[in-house]
Amino acid sequence: MSAISAHADSASTSSLTLSPLVVTATSTEQNQADSLVSVTVIDTDSVKKQQPQELSELLASQPGIDIVTNGGYGKSTSIYTRGSSSTGTKLLIDGVPIQSHSTGSSSWQYLPLSQVERIEIVRGPKSSLYGSSAAGGVIQVFLSETGDSEAGDEPQASIAFGGGSFHTRQANASASGSSGNASYLLSVGTFDTDGTEVKENAGDMGYSNDNILSRLGYEFDNGAYAKALIMRAEGQSDYTTSAGRLRSNDYVNQVIALTGGIDLTADWQSEIQLRESRDDSDVLNDKGIKTNSYFYSRSRGVRWSNTLSQGSHELVFGAEHTQDDFEGSYTKERTSKSVFAQSLSQFGQASAQLNIRADHYDEYDTQTTGGVALGYQVDAVHSVRTSWRTSFTAPTFNSMNAQEWGYTLSNEIRPETSKSFEVGVRGDYGDGYWDLAIYQADYQDLIAWSASTVGNIESARVRGLELTTGLSIDQWSFGLVATMMDTENLSDGAEKGNRLTRRAHKSARIDVDRHFEKTALGFTVASYGERYDDSKNQDLLSGYGVLNLRASYDFARDWKAELSVKNALDKEYQTAKGYLNPGRGVFLTFNYTAF
Repeated sequence: MSAISAHADSASTSSLTLSPLVVTATSTEQNQADSLVSVTVIDTDSVKKQQPQELSELLASQPGIDIVTNGGYGKSTSIYTRGSSSTGTKLLIDGVPIQSHSTGSSSWQYLPLSQVERIEIVRGPKSSLYGSSAAGGVIQVFLSETGDSEAGDEPQASIAFGGGSFHTRQANASASGSSGNASYLLSVGTFDTDGTEVKENAGDMGYSNDNILSRLGYEFDNGAYAKALIMRAEGQSDYTTSAGRLRSNDYVNQVIALTGGIDLTADWQSEIQLRESRDDSDVLNDKGIKTNSYFYSRSRGVRWSNTLSQGSHELVFGAEHTQDDFEGSYTKERTSKSVFAQSLSQFGQASAQLNIRADHYDEYDTQTTGGVALGYQVDAVHSVRTSWRTSFTAPTFNSMNAQEWGYTLSNEIRPETSKSFEVGVRGDYGDGYWDLAIYQADYQDLIAWSASTVGNIESARVRGLELTTGLSIDQWSFGLVATMMDTENLSDGAEKGNRLTRRAHKSARIDVDRHFEKTALGFTVASYGERYDDSKNQDLLSGYGVLNLRASYDFARDWKAELSVKNALDKEYQTAKGYLNPGRGVFLTFNYTAF
C-alpha cells in the first residue's frame, strides 16, 4: 500500500482512472470504487492471461473464498465464502441462478472456461437482492458477449486448440458480429483429459466437457431490446466409490434465458427475463451403462425488474416467481414468490443503499431480508463504507430427505439465517488501488452433516479481515490478496468453540505479470493455511501453496501461443481428506483470430 500511495503522490488528480464497472452488487451498473459492499472483479484480461482449465483456478485464494475439491479436473467442488456453508454462495451465469436442488450447491467444476469472459465476486450477504443461497456472497460469471458494435457488418472469428499433461486436449471456435440492429455469437468448445489419480492406487480419473454458447440480440429503434442466451455443457467425470468401484457422472449443465427491456419513460427502465437452468447427472458403471443412480434438477423462473432514476437517486424494484423440480431417488418440487426493492442515493460526498426482499416458499414461512449500506468519499481517492445485512438459505432437498439414506435428523431442518456487519476503506489511484475490509457474520441454524446425523448448528460466528491491492507500473502489473478469518461454533455441546469445517484460517494470493512488445510472462501463487475436515476438529489438513507459471507469444499476425505450467513445484496437497489434487502439468495452446 505504501508503494501505491507513494506512486499516487506524484500523479495529478486528473490522472485518476475509473475503476471497473460492476453490476452484481446492485443489479445496475456502477464503478467498483463506488460500491458500498466488497467486490472483486476478475476482468477479461485476467481471465485470458491466467489460461485456466477450471473455474477454481481463478477463484483460488480470492478474498474470503475457500475452495474444496474431491481431486482433479471435473471433480466435485465446493465454494465457501466468508465462512458460510457450501450452499451459501450463489452462482449466477449472466444473471441466471444455477444449482443442484439436491445438494444446494452449484456444479462449479463443469462450467466451461472457454466461454467465460469476466467474473464478479460480491462478498457478504446478498439475499436482499438475490434471495436464498447468498448468505456468504454471490459469484456472477459473464459469458462471452456478441461482436463489437463498432465493427458494423464485419464478422469476427477465432479458434484455439492445444493440449498437455495428463493427455489433455482442448479446442474452441467462435464467430460473432452484427448487422444493423441485430447481433450474434456462436461458440463451441471441447475439453478432454485422462485426468490424474484422485485417490491412492485408484488410477487416473478422466473428465470431458463439450460445450456450446449461443447469443442473439436485437435493439429496436425506440430503445427497446431483446436478447436470447443458450449455454450448455455436457460430458463425463470419472470417480471411485467408497467401495473402490469405478463410476462416472454423465452430466448436463444448461442455462437458457430470454430477456426483454424497454424505457417506459426517460427515467424508468423495465426488464423481464424468462429463464431455465438444469443440473442433471446419470451415474454410469465401469462399462458405461447407466445405473439406477441419477438426479435431474431444474429451475424455471421469471424475473421482472424496474429501475427509476431521478438525479442522484435510483430505485430498483421488482418480483420473481421460481419453480424448482427435482427427480432422483426421491421426487420433490417447490415454488417461491418474491418481491424486492432497493434504493441508491447520493448526497454530496455521502451515499446510501437500502435493500429489502420477501421470499415466500410453499414449505415454510416467508423469509424477509434486508440491508443498509453507507459510504463517504473522504477526498478524491479515499473512501470509507459500512454495511449491515441479513440473509437466509433454504434447506436443500437432500437435508430434508436424509432419513432415506440412513441419516438421523437431529432436528426438523430449518432455513439458515445470518446477520453481517462490515467496515471498509479504499484508495483508488491512477495506476493502483487498495481495499481493506473487516467483518463479522453471525449465523443461525447452519445445516451440518456428520457421519450419521444431519441437523442445524444453533449458532456460529465468523470474523475476518480482507486486503486487496493492485498496481500497474509501465509494463508491470502486480496484485496481492490476503485474508484472515476466524470461525467458531457457538452452539452448546462437545463441539462448542471448534472451528467450522473446511474453512482455512488464512489465505493469500500474488499475481505478477510483465508485458513486452509481443511477449508476456507471469506467475500466480495461491496459498491456504491449515483447515479441519471434520466438525470435531480432529482431522487437520496441512496448509499449502501452489505456483502457476504462464507465458504468451504473438509469433505471427493474428496468431498467439500460450504456455502454462500448473502447480510448477509439484506440490502434494489435499482440500478434502483422502482426495489428491493434480501434480505438475504443462499445457500449450495456439490461438488464431480472424478479421
